[in-house]
Amino acid sequence: MDASNVLAGEAPSKISSAIPASTNRQAADKPDKMGPDTMSPDTMGFELALQLQDLQSSGFEAAVAAAVDSVGGEVLFDMPLPEETDCQRVAAVSVGSGKDRALILVMLPHEGDMLRVETVEESSHPVAGIVAAYVGLMDHLAVAA
Repeated sequence: MDASNVLAGEAPSKISSAIPASTNRQAADKPDKMGPDTMSPDTMGFELALQLQDLQSSGFEAAVAAAVDSVGGEVLFDMPLPEETDCQRVAAVSVGSGKDRALILVMLPHEGDMLRVETVEESSHPVAGIVAAYVGLMDHLAVAA
C-alpha cells in the first residue's frame, strides 16, 4: 500500500497489486495497493492463490486457471494483446457470487516478471470496459438456455 496514504490515514485511490511471476518472490516494481481493507474475502483468496502459482513453469493461462479453480471462481476470458499495448496477455476472472461477486483483471506485462491484478471497477486498462458487458451477456445467455 502507498505509504503516504497509510500515514495520512487515507484509503488508496486504486485497487491494484503486482505479483511476482515466479516463486522467486522478487520485490514488486509498483507498491501493493490491493490490501485487506479494500478486498472481499473471495478477492483476497484469489490473490493468495495466484501468488502461490509458478508462472515460469506453468505459464500464464494455467496459473490463472489454477488460482481461479482453487477459489471456485471462473475465468471469463484470457487473450493476447497487441505488441503496442502495456501487456502481452490479460485475463478477466470472476470470484464470489451475488453482491459479493468481484470482477478482476490479471495482466502479464511485456517484461513478464510480475503479474498485475486489478479489480475491473478500479482499473483504467482498456479491457476493463468490456468485462462487465461480457459478464452481462453471459448471464443473459445462461438464463435463456
